[in-house]
Amino acid sequence: MIRRTIFTIAVVALLALAAVVVVDLLRPAPPLALAQQAAQLESELRCPDCQGLSVAESHTTSAAAIRDEVARQLQAGQTPDQVRAFFVARYGEWILLEPSSPWFWIPIGVIVLGAAGFVAWLRAGRARSTPIPAATDTVDADAARQRIRDEVEALDA
Repeated sequence: MIRRTIFTIAVVALLALAAVVVVDLLRPAPPLALAQQAAQLESELRCPDCQGLSVAESHTTSAAAIRDEVARQLQAGQTPDQVRAFFVARYGEWILLEPSSPWFWIPIGVIVLGAAGFVAWLRAGRARSTPIPAATDTVDADAARQRIRDEVEALDA
């Protein structure tokens, strides 16, 4: 009887915890301030001059110009999605550090699959080739060494 009661209490507690987590996840986030929106957008946009850095991390002139443009558009009342769309229209999907389109990943997938196929082909070729037998018998190795010594002495004479 006590086990059943403890089990029931544990199940109810887990259900209550799950309900709290679901409510917390579904609750809308408070609106971000303009500075927070700008910082988030700047961390999502790639610097045109740098290799793999965001506009927020870069110290180049073009990154500073993009940061200024992000701030100007947000102050003008544009939403973050509109600002993101502006830069995608201007630079293409490349400007986003995490592209939104799944089609962007297809060329990368083709390259990875091609490289994997090439490695598999190389390994299969190596497996088919006949290995050079190793001299495992010490008697044969000693005889070979003696034969080489004899030939070297014959050449020296």
